[in-house]
Amino acid sequence: MVEYSGVGLFTGEKTKLCFKPSPEDTGVSFVRSDVEGRPLISATTESVSDCKLNISLRKDGVGVKSIEHVMAALAGLGIDNIEIELSGNEVPAGDGSSLLFSRLLKEAGVVHLEKPKRDLFLQSKLEVRDGDASIVALPWGKGLSLSYILDFNGSFLNRQCFEIELTEQNFFTQIAPARTFGLSTAVEEFRRLGLGKGITDDNTFVLQEDGTITKPLSMVPATLRFPDECARHKILDIIGDLYLTNLVLHARIIATKSGHSLNARMAKKIIEISKNQTNN
Repeated sequence: MVEYSGVGLFTGEKTKLCFKPSPEDTGVSFVRSDVEGRPLISATTESVSDCKLNISLRKDGVGVKSIEHVMAALAGLGIDNIEIELSGNEVPAGDGSSLLFSRLLKEAGVVHLEKPKRDLFLQSKLEVRDGDASIVALPWGKGLSLSYILDFNGSFLNRQCFEIELTEQNFFTQIAPARTFGLSTAVEEFRRLGLGKGITDDNTFVLQEDGTITKPLSMVPATLRFPDECARHKILDIIGDLYLTNLVLHARIIATKSGHSLNARMAKKIIEISKNQTNN
């Protein structure tokens, strides 16, 4: 068991998070310790209540926001049975990446259970689209390969592409440290909606229309952890969002301009395919 306290990126509310081991075949679940009865919310596609700006889950009127960075850490480390206790309705932001959660989980130690993981070897092409954004999943017998094309049509930053084969080492060193970011044009909308109250100069950076990259509060130039940190963070999000399937996916994922909504749609398609392959 390991604990961490921090503020949520969107609400700014302080929350304590506690990772607890869970028996085999129970999957990933969140427990709201601050709500009477300690309700449990399974991290599955069926529980998704919102996927516009982050992945939010809800069951029987109780929810939890911003789970994607924790889910990515679980997927990257191969953890498929765990209980995540929260004292509030949003996962703490940490440094805006999955690095903190990955380190906490590695320090706590991972126990290998007797029951094998649920593997899915994709047998046919899957695709979801929304305008010029898309995700394609192709059969791939070598584990999980992910590529992402980030393109703001000439604004904010130059086109970025990144591709990686997912292994624990690759995730920990190449994906987990990539932080969340936002566009300068969205700042005013966030303020109007009362969002982003937990944003700091350390957990987010902002892309300006003139191509400069700044810290969100002080507005001084931001130092990136990778030249293509934005594209890497988008892959981080995909890894976390697709782990709502609770499957070890063997496929090649090719994403262009996708976000949480498309990622969640692909996760649902993968679940449907999984059920069909099991029945057949």
